[in-house]
Amino acid sequence: MTQTAAGALAPTMSRPPTIENLKALTSLRFFAAMMIVVLHGSNSLDWPWLRGAPLSLAQGVSFFFVLSGFILTHVYGDRPPGSILAFMRARVARLWPVHVVGIVLLVVSVAPDSITFDGPGIFSKWVVLGFNAILVHSAFPFLAYTFSWNSVSWSISTEMFFYLAFPFLLVNIERTWHWKLLGAALLAAALIAVLRIAAVPIESSDFNRMTAGYATYPSPLMRGFEFVLGMSTNVLWRKYLSRQSRSLWWWTAVEAIALAVCAWWMLAGFHAVQRQFPNPWFNLFFQPAGSCWAFALAIGCLASGRGLVGRLLSVRPLVFLGEISFSIYMLHLILIKAFVTTFAWPGVPEFVYFGALFVLATTVYLLVEKPAQRLLRGGSRAKMLHPPITDASSGKVVRTEA
Repeated sequence: MTQTAAGALAPTMSRPPTIENLKALTSLRFFAAMMIVVLHGSNSLDWPWLRGAPLSLAQGVSFFFVLSGFILTHVYGDRPPGSILAFMRARVARLWPVHVVGIVLLVVSVAPDSITFDGPGIFSKWVVLGFNAILVHSAFPFLAYTFSWNSVSWSISTEMFFYLAFPFLLVNIERTWHWKLLGAALLAAALIAVLRIAAVPIESSDFNRMTAGYATYPSPLMRGFEFVLGMSTNVLWRKYLSRQSRSLWWWTAVEAIALAVCAWWMLAGFHAVQRQFPNPWFNLFFQPAGSCWAFALAIGCLASGRGLVGRLLSVRPLVFLGEISFSIYMLHLILIKAFVTTFAWPGVPEFVYFGALFVLATTVYLLVEKPAQRLLRGGSRAKMLHPPITDASSGKVVRTEA
């Protein structure tokens, strides 16, 4: 691990070490994306089986935040980013092209009055578009900003702030992870405390009014806890689990127990805690992020992929679904809006919607996401600055980006 901030940021052109491809975690991204798809579908699509979908499905975003911290630490833990500029260039290449495609598809496929909010002054949709396009809109404590344009993009805006902090959080992470996790928790608590002392309303029917809900839900200051938890989970995984030489059945038991705990929490435990502690200020954190510990447990136990569950998640079809999951996540709500507003077809059959979604996501992944990443990352220089990711079983390089 790096020892100094200067070391973390100093560029180098020596050949980076290869990094193991954690295929089981790639597959899990698909299931997290589908949690969000189902939740948004329940709000707009006329499918009987979607009625009553639990709000806890929204915590699929929390899974992505935890996983992001874990994966970036996995990739850069032994070889920190060469420079902040090079690292951020790689991160922008990962997120921005699909974000732009999403905005274009939204404009051309959705009825004009359903595209985004519009208001006076700084709430004009064109002003908001400027902040949305450069992925800083999650820093604004207004619903009209958080859920503007392609509304799911608030989460990748929050991720961009995580990326800015990551090279600094990575410094001495093996020795300081617990302090950084505590600091992130205190920062989230302090944000909520300040909002409560200032008597900021938790919610409002006015999209342009500052609320505690939208000053916390998308805020990097609060959601950073989940990202740092992911980084901390990777440190613990490296230290206690990744080098374990255990039997297939031992690993299978670990994976099954982790998934059972995660499922129990999502289906029962989470709701029991909410009923016990209904305070709305407590729920500013708990509602969006209360399952992050369970996701961290599942990620840490499944990362090695050495049990039967991990092996199942590592099969190529599931891994590919995980690879297109970002496009699925970024495009699914646009497609829902198109069917509901443009085609006036809220009862679109499931096979039509999901077929269209998977075809669209695959097309964008293959023709936009991957080529744009290669172009924006800078070719051969990027390969030298960023560790290649290899298949543990074959040793072959499977990709060069995290």
